[in-house]
Amino acid sequence: MNKKKPVTRKKAAKKKRSILARIFNTLLLSAIFCAILVGLFVCCVYYGMWGKIPDYRDLREIRNSEASSLYSEDGELLGKYYVENRTNVMFGGISRNAVNALIATEDVRFYEHHGFDKVSMLRVLCKTLLLGDKSSGGGSTISQQLAKNLYPRQYNSRFMIPVIKIKEIITAHRLEKLYTKDEILTLYLNTVSFGEGTFGIESAAQKYFSTTATHLSIPEAATLIGLLKGPSYYNPRVHPDRMLQRRNTVIAQMVKYDYLTEEEGEILKKEKMQLRFKPLNHYSGLAPYLREQIRQDAMRLIAEYNEANSTNYDLYKDGLKLTTTIDAEMQRYAEAAMRQHMKSLQHSFYTHLGKQEPWDKEKSILDNAIRESEVYKQLKRQGLGEKAILAAMNEKKTMTIYSAYQGDTEMQMSSIDSIKHYLKILQPSVIAVEPHSGKIKVWIGGLDFKYFQYDQVLAPRQVGSVFKPVVYSAAIEHGARVDAYYNNEQKSYPAYDNWTPRNSNNQYGGYYTLKGALSQSINTIAVEVLLQTGIDTTISHAHRLGIKSDLPAVPSIALGAANIPLREMILPYLCYANNGVSTTPYYLTSIKDREGRIIYEADPPRRERVIPADQAHIMSSILSAVIQEGTGKRLINNYGLNVALAGKTGTTQNQADGWFIGYNPRIVVGIRVGANNSRVHFNSTALGQGANMALPIFGLFMQECLKSGTYGYWANLSFPVPPSYAQKELEVPTFKENINILEKLTNQKLEKVKHEATDVQSDTPKKKGFFRKIGDFFKKKDKK
Repeated sequence: MNKKKPVTRKKAAKKKRSILARIFNTLLLSAIFCAILVGLFVCCVYYGMWGKIPDYRDLREIRNSEASSLYSEDGELLGKYYVENRTNVMFGGISRNAVNALIATEDVRFYEHHGFDKVSMLRVLCKTLLLGDKSSGGGSTISQQLAKNLYPRQYNSRFMIPVIKIKEIITAHRLEKLYTKDEILTLYLNTVSFGEGTFGIESAAQKYFSTTATHLSIPEAATLIGLLKGPSYYNPRVHPDRMLQRRNTVIAQMVKYDYLTEEEGEILKKEKMQLRFKPLNHYSGLAPYLREQIRQDAMRLIAEYNEANSTNYDLYKDGLKLTTTIDAEMQRYAEAAMRQHMKSLQHSFYTHLGKQEPWDKEKSILDNAIRESEVYKQLKRQGLGEKAILAAMNEKKTMTIYSAYQGDTEMQMSSIDSIKHYLKILQPSVIAVEPHSGKIKVWIGGLDFKYFQYDQVLAPRQVGSVFKPVVYSAAIEHGARVDAYYNNEQKSYPAYDNWTPRNSNNQYGGYYTLKGALSQSINTIAVEVLLQTGIDTTISHAHRLGIKSDLPAVPSIALGAANIPLREMILPYLCYANNGVSTTPYYLTSIKDREGRIIYEADPPRRERVIPADQAHIMSSILSAVIQEGTGKRLINNYGLNVALAGKTGTTQNQADGWFIGYNPRIVVGIRVGANNSRVHFNSTALGQGANMALPIFGLFMQECLKSGTYGYWANLSFPVPPSYAQKELEVPTFKENINILEKLTNQKLEKVKHEATDVQSDTPKKKGFFRKIGDFFKKKDKK
């Protein structure tokens, strides 16, 4: 039997070395092969097999979309137009507190690497790629995060993470070659999202703390940097406790990396969250209705500029600066006055209605509103029948509605309940204009732009008695004496189907001057003055004063039967306040790009004398009597406004709308209040008249203006003195129970020439002043 030879120690060692050599060679070959594979993989990524990587040219031309900003004349930011709410700032405009918080939290070795932190990346590869822990945190440097923000990831698969990371590393490295560290920080802080549609630290500072990026305190900066981990999860407005913990974590990181001492950190952690949230969206903030008008105008003006200059400016992306004539302080007073009064008026309206509804006697009010609603139309498009539609619209569900008392209110309501609710909401509109410059200083188009987008300032509505001054100024221009007396008698006019105008209080008798008739808003005399002057003449006069709307050639226009928007109806009053000169109102001053290049600049407003200055001064004197002794005396009695003011109240048919237009020598304010549906209204003149519906907004607004340091000097203003002959005429008693024979003869003579004057146009010099010649003749007789 053959015995196996024992293996020598030498041979065993040799065999072991051979095995090790083979293992080493295998590993070496494997490593080389893997390296080749990794290299090929990197090359494939580099050359765009999984999408193009931005080259140096792309990165040099980085330009974040930037919101365009609208500023008031006094420099306050009113709102923005954007796809992404972002305002870019330079590095010097960013608080060092924000920079320190960012580096301590996101990339402590930021100033040491060149876009790629090997230590952090190794941790991520182990935890995220091998262990599948997506919440393990990032190893991405600030430069890589910037690359990710500039060029968002297109793949969500875990297996694509290596591709994504390589692309971001290459992009980050290129960014580091092109930009300094401070420039990268600036790009990052201008790019990153802070939640709620807000991008960039400047916009975030404005939104959450009503400050700028320059002035962020340490707690504020820590809050914003803490948001970056999860803008929705840590939203300080929605989750304040959660955000407070996150803020303190950031402060702890700043202590850890020696940006703060431990003592400072402990003190700062104890501070409460001082959020000063200022939403910047299209429906909140000051003057949202005018902001929408400006948006529409700006889009058109920018398009015209682009076409003429071969440019491609974009309102939503190019950070344009728009300036409006709006005065933020004045707008704020007006909006506060509107809210205060409308809350009270709406409560009064609900109380007045009681258990009755506006549609109880007129079922078509509700029926039409239902059929005109978007819900009804949508169900109709789905092919549902009438019964099925109404059944669906009667189903209760949770919805957020507008409440006159609380704003946003969540309630269980059906669609029909909602329609009923909104039918009874009264809507205000306010506009204020500087008469000498034409600058629009206040614009309120409704209660709340979020719920009611229709701009009431532009809505044609029946104007009521605020049109009467136009009738009276036309008469004065054509020779009517302001000391002549008019009979307050109710009469019918056969030429107009026996139409019989009546006074709102149904009281007749006595004789009024123009001043007395206007201050007391006597309808019978307004119609008589119109017919003596001439309907066509008065319409022509109204058009010269600025009213562009069609005016019906009927005697009822004396009582304001015409439909005219508030924006137009204010124009005659601007002429009276501006010494007879018409100045075209405007609200957009300029549009400039980021470098200050002018895209649009408003031309000087058109100025034109439309009535003599003396006549304008007479009108202001007559309209002052409305405040001193007439329908507007609540301004003195209720609001203590015993200062130079003129104006006119207006109440339309069935109290559908209440108007007030008032002014001093520096500002003209027009106000109208009424429901969207004119058949929904107060059933009482006392409640539905302009003095109750609209005038209080003016009173509250003027109170605040006069208390302010900016407009307090208005209390010392006075209107220009009318000419001497008119002063004497204005001083006669405005009302007499009876008049003497000569005064009756004067009025009879005026009646006799009425038909001659009816069709006299304002540009006919021979017949102009005919009333005055007749009046002067009988005045001389009276003196003898």
